Amino acid sequence: MNEVSPSTQRQLELLSEKGASIWLSTLPLKACGYVLNKQEFFDALSLRYNLTLSTANRSPLCVCGKQNHINHTLTCKIGGYVSLRHNSLRDTIAELLTTVCKDVETEPQLLSVPHTLELSNGTNRQDGARLDISARSFWSPLDRAFTDVRVLHPQAQSNSDKSISQMYQSHEKNKKREYNDRVLNVEKATFTPLVFSTTGGMATEASQFLKHLAEKISLKKGQRYCDVMSFVRRRLRFDLLRTCIISIRGYRGTRTLPPTAISDLDLNLINTLKP
Repeated sequence: MNEVSPSTQRQLELLSEKGASIWLSTLPLKACGYVLNKQEFFDALSLRYNLTLSTANRSPLCVCGKQNHINHTLTCKIGGYVSLRHNSLRDTIAELLTTVCKDVETEPQLLSVPHTLELSNGTNRQDGARLDISARSFWSPLDRAFTDVRVLHPQAQSNSDKSISQMYQSHEKNKKREYNDRVLNVEKATFTPLVFSTTGGMATEASQFLKHLAEKISLKKGQRYCDVMSFVRRRLRFDLLRTCIISIRGYRGTRTLPPTAISDLDLNLINTLKP
């Protein structure tokens, strides 16, 4: 480990996280969404080891003008692929919750904060604020539980100066600083940030949430906890993997070229329009 670059060493540490490599030992079951074609499989290996991507069917430059390498591809917001990744996890978790909870809702609007109520610094007090998922009877009977999903890229510049555990803790704290106090005091409910990484890992609170969810599904369906937990991990891992692969070769629009410099223009418009 001492002979490799810091970036490679970090990538190897990320791959050792629980569940990060589960896709490699998964049967290609189409009904479960566990199928990759040849190009997707090679792209998945490139993502796994942070390798140079094949230039087939993709431009070396992003439409924003930056180099289209893996780290940029997974963080560039042009094309909507960051939102696609987030929404895919949100919808899968909401679908899992519907099997054991009542009143499951995606993007529920929070109650307005009374002007006289003091909340901790950093709390989002905006009217119309929304979280990703709410459900009843998750942690305790009839009580409402809120969650909010975040998918981070560990090799992004904003995360590269933190250890893996510090990275997850930082994103969990940011989410809780923004919403926890409001949910506890206004909604009278619980809040759990669900932080995942593009490499397949997850933060502590997300892991605890999914374990509790798997336990509830196991009891309701009469299936072994280990089988349910394995399914939950695989399904979320493939959602992450496939949306990351889509972002690699997805269409982001045509790059807009800057207009011709004024000094190079023929101000006779007729001449300018001639081919």
